[in-house]
Amino acid sequence: MLLLFPTVNELHGSLGKIPLSEWKYGIVWGEWKGMKAFVTGVTKTNASFASALIFSELRPKQALLAGICGAYRQSGLKTGDVVSIVKDWFVDESVFNGTEIRFLGEEGFPVCENNFTYFEKITSLRAVDSNTVSLLSSCDMLANIYYNKTNSSVENMEGASVGLSAHRSGVNAMQVRSVSNYCGERKNQEWDIKSAFRSLSSFFQSSF
Repeated sequence: MLLLFPTVNELHGSLGKIPLSEWKYGIVWGEWKGMKAFVTGVTKTNASFASALIFSELRPKQALLAGICGAYRQSGLKTGDVVSIVKDWFVDESVFNGTEIRFLGEEGFPVCENNFTYFEKITSLRAVDSNTVSLLSSCDMLANIYYNKTNSSVENMEGASVGLSAHRSGVNAMQVRSVSNYCGERKNQEWDIKSAFRSLSSFFQSSF
């Protein structure tokens, strides 16, 4: 199993402050319980570059992406909840008409088949769908547009890209996320990153 995290804080919040060093091209890594753990960097751009390179060179059979996420209020999730992402949408690879979005695939320019990537379900966790975004939903209007398009429960910045890299590299990938905040208006996001990290840490300690 190979572990991936978007940021150093998410890695340390999940695994503890293990020593890290540069692997190559600015990508840092460490070891935890005999598994290699890498930091991909945030956003689809960094995550796609790092994960594709790591998968290509190390050829793991399995990989687990872990980190925090925002939850849409319609999902019923609360901060600290840990979920298994099973479908992750490239939701903002889209055309915006002023009130709703259409996927680029619906316009004849698909990012990938159906505009989403699959992850293997982690059986001990609630399975949900996610939206991977570059344009964060920091207002209720955009959060509702994203939610109404896919009915996903949460939002993150890397998952679909890592899923696509895994699929094209023949890697069996899973994704676990802990809710750190709500999507929508910034003043109402109710951030609780400490609770999110505690939940991720509990997941890793109980699962490995």
